[in-house]
Amino acid sequence: MKRSRRILFISVLAVAAFLMGSPSQAQETGSISGRVTLEENGEPVHGCLVLIIELGATATTNSNGEFEFRVVPVGEYQVLAQREHLTTARQSVSVAAGQAAELSFALELSPVHESVTVTASVGGETTALEAFNNVTAVDSVELVKNIAGTVGEILASEPGIAKRSFGPGPSRPIIRGFDGDRVLIMQDGMRTADLSSQSGDHGVTIDPAGLDRIEVVKGPATLLYGSNAIGGVVNAVTPHESFSRTKPEGIQGRVTADGGTNNDQAGVNGQVQFGQGNWALWGGGGGVRTGDYQSPEGTVSNSATRLSNGKGGVGYYADKAYLSVGYQIEDSRYGIPFAGDFEDPGAGLDIKLDTTRKATRADVGIRNLDNHFADAFRVAFNYVDYNHKEVEVIGGEEEVGTTFDNNTLSIRAEGEQHRTDRLAGKFGVEAFFRDYKTVGAEALAPPTDQNAIAAFVYEELRLTTKARLQFGGRLENNDFQPGERPEVAEKGGGEGEEELEPPEVKGRSFTGFSGSVGIHLDVASNTAFVANLTRSYRSPSLEELYNFGSHLGNFAFEIGDPDLEREAAIGVDVSLRNKSRWADAEISFYYYGIDNFVFPAFTDEIEDGLRVAPYLQGDSRFVGVDGKALFGIGRYLWLDLGAGYVEAKVTATDQPLPRIPPFHGRIGVDFTSKGFSVKPELILAAKQDKIFVNETPTDGYTLLNVTGSYTLAKGHAAHVFAVRGFNLTNELYRNHTSFIKDLAPEIGRGVKVSYSLRFF
Repeated sequence: MKRSRRILFISVLAVAAFLMGSPSQAQETGSISGRVTLEENGEPVHGCLVLIIELGATATTNSNGEFEFRVVPVGEYQVLAQREHLTTARQSVSVAAGQAAELSFALELSPVHESVTVTASVGGETTALEAFNNVTAVDSVELVKNIAGTVGEILASEPGIAKRSFGPGPSRPIIRGFDGDRVLIMQDGMRTADLSSQSGDHGVTIDPAGLDRIEVVKGPATLLYGSNAIGGVVNAVTPHESFSRTKPEGIQGRVTADGGTNNDQAGVNGQVQFGQGNWALWGGGGGVRTGDYQSPEGTVSNSATRLSNGKGGVGYYADKAYLSVGYQIEDSRYGIPFAGDFEDPGAGLDIKLDTTRKATRADVGIRNLDNHFADAFRVAFNYVDYNHKEVEVIGGEEEVGTTFDNNTLSIRAEGEQHRTDRLAGKFGVEAFFRDYKTVGAEALAPPTDQNAIAAFVYEELRLTTKARLQFGGRLENNDFQPGERPEVAEKGGGEGEEELEPPEVKGRSFTGFSGSVGIHLDVASNTAFVANLTRSYRSPSLEELYNFGSHLGNFAFEIGDPDLEREAAIGVDVSLRNKSRWADAEISFYYYGIDNFVFPAFTDEIEDGLRVAPYLQGDSRFVGVDGKALFGIGRYLWLDLGAGYVEAKVTATDQPLPRIPPFHGRIGVDFTSKGFSVKPELILAAKQDKIFVNETPTDGYTLLNVTGSYTLAKGHAAHVFAVRGFNLTNELYRNHTSFIKDLAPEIGRGVKVSYSLRFF
């Protein structure tokens, strides 16, 4: 582990020294400047993002609505201006040597606006239309309108995304049928390093009210982020990250408050950033709580949640260099419904999870290099001290059953290579060091050190004015070094039964290459066709290799296999996109064939009241489609559609894989005028009867939701008021991907109210 850290550190220093010492390349440049205003009254729009699409370069408008790019290579560009829930304006501009090009944008309120992503870009930021990957982005306005306690609940109605749950506290996104260690959760581009991938009762402790937006990259994102992103990436982007790429100016921030019936939801969150000269300070925090939720069948006890958080930091931003250091802490407690009934039936036992995540992060970089090799270089360090305790509560008395510690250090060094008329790219190295241990009744795996190191490159080649080619690769090594397994008793061995023995404890090392190639074609005005072919790999997780024992969080007696092989996947993803003033539509078809797919093979054998589930491997395939469309069918009327479907099975036996979400969709109509919006919608799900052995089917359902909102957009502020009625018919329904679907239906009728102020 020390040797790997030393190699990485020396590599980072060598690359940085090379970049700073490399000779500059003479290049003809000009500049772009301009102003952004509100169309209705001409007020300057402060805090507006301005993006040069071909360069990925961004600026933020000042208090007068002005922006400037001082050094822009000679050429033709598309420039985009965007602020939440205003129209997104594009203009073409020609930059001549030594000349200043001037632009003027006027924005207005509209349901259609382009999504900007940093997660799926080759460098800087890009739009979802120009991106090669399929991207879903939920901005801060949409977060306020559908505020919830977890990221999983926020994303559950998006096409191609479902939620895994064990009650509301530990809900987590499922992307195109992929769950657990195949979906990577990040915050501001670095892994959160929680244990939510490990177990159905472990949650993601991020408060959505404190985010600027949530980006979801569907399909393999292993090239940029690692082997456990084979199913996709969820990136929670904070307000600080959104402004960190430009020099700060003045004060900006937001305040959000919400409340709700049914589960007595209440929350408040505030964020603020102040910049003067080259310095910036930021901070924020808040909390949200819910009580036990009410289903149409009654109260689901022990489903209450509580989450609080705080953060702060300081940064220095010069013209070419920057340094920032920040710290955040998240503290949560949530109940695990029915878990106590399995642990000790009839004892009145409740099980709750107390989690604490402390993250210390530092970013250092150089940019605007005008270098023949690279335009920018950045190194990010993120140390996470994560701990959670499974607390047993009887009659008000609490006792800790199992303690989990997961300390990680992530280091990511990446460079944006010098852009030419035809080629742009990103390259880098990444390392991940993990110290994992558990103590108590559910100490299923031995204490383990996991070390990973990778090198990656991601390139985009412009073939013509309407065609771009993407290609890249990632070489990654994952190394597991377990300690001694805690003493466990042999299981089984009754009459006619074979004794169950814990898997051998031995170190494993996996090395694999992931690569992709894609094509992006502008087939018509505002319409793009995108196709990607990906070959990716995933090493087995720590749990799949070493677990042994009763795992209530997965309703299984798990038996790991230290001889598991790495997974290898071939993926094909084809998308058609259209973006215009009156339409925003996309449809994607995908196929993933995975060799050596790892899954828990539930048997009929019972141990400790749970079915025995050894981890096995078999070839599998995932086939599906997801899409969305927002159409203007009148000046004040918009049609909002979305749907997703995936079929996943073991190919040798044609057996469906467990907990695959059914077809689900959304049909809504948005009446909007001068900031007012009323949107009734139906959320649909089909029956799921393509099920794994001993899995129970679920019926289809239809939910009625109605959201009313008012957005008051000013040049220096934006107010959003929202009221949302959910499941208004009090439909009795069950989420197929919930671990407790056979015991408890989902939430019944309720109303949420929320308010958000963003100021600049």
